[in-house]
Amino acid sequence: MRRTCSADWGILNESSRSTVKKISPVTGIRKGKFFTEGDAKAKVSELAAALAKDGYDFSVGIAPDTPIAQAERVVSAGKGIGDKENMKLIEDLAQAAGAAIGSSRPVAETLKYVPLNRYVGMSGQKFTGNLYIACGISGAKQHLRGIKDASTIVAINKNKNAPIFKNCDYGIVGDVREILPLLADALGRGEKKPAPPMVKMKRPLPPKAEPIGPCYVCNGCGYEYVPELGDEDADIAPGTLFSALPEDWVCPECAEEKTGFVKE
Repeated sequence: MRRTCSADWGILNESSRSTVKKISPVTGIRKGKFFTEGDAKAKVSELAAALAKDGYDFSVGIAPDTPIAQAERVVSAGKGIGDKENMKLIEDLAQAAGAAIGSSRPVAETLKYVPLNRYVGMSGQKFTGNLYIACGISGAKQHLRGIKDASTIVAINKNKNAPIFKNCDYGIVGDVREILPLLADALGRGEKKPAPPMVKMKRPLPPKAEPIGPCYVCNGCGYEYVPELGDEDADIAPGTLFSALPEDWVCPECAEEKTGFVKE
């Protein structure tokens, strides 16, 4: 989310103001915390600890065939799960997490690993519960729109550039065949007590970034350059001041040159 600066817009008129784009993930603002330190087991341990800190109790659970729309938790399989025999990993993790089983559309419709009423997305089932664990799901927009109301989204995928990682609270880059058994162990494979009626958990929001420098606005289209965000598409790292941008950098929205920006 772009920071709104309070200074006068100067020469920008009302029309150009309205063109400023507020770009945010399909699923809304998320924590975006990734576990990268140590080996796979260490990453999984950190994830399990974070979920426990958020208030998730893995001593209770629901039936794996609970309707998606009624489920508090769902463990969902994407095409990255690979062969059908690997669905056992999903089943085991769902049991450990006390969750129902879901999938992406291709897993149900094309691969036919699960019934059609188990796939999540705009054209399928909507998940509005608390915990959604996406396993090997890349993150197509229609799928993301089906989970946008989840309280917590966990993503596990070996492709670090998968869109799901821009739409999750917690992420681990890794092979589901390695990560899922470790996560099932960390959450506990023992028998679960019946879960009480679901209480919707409040989505935790990340702290706002402290301003590190002034915004600059494009005269051509009204785009704001915010130093706390940088410009990912141009490989400009977050925290890069406008004055430190390359001279050949241009507006990502209208290609206006750097000299065509004004300080707010």
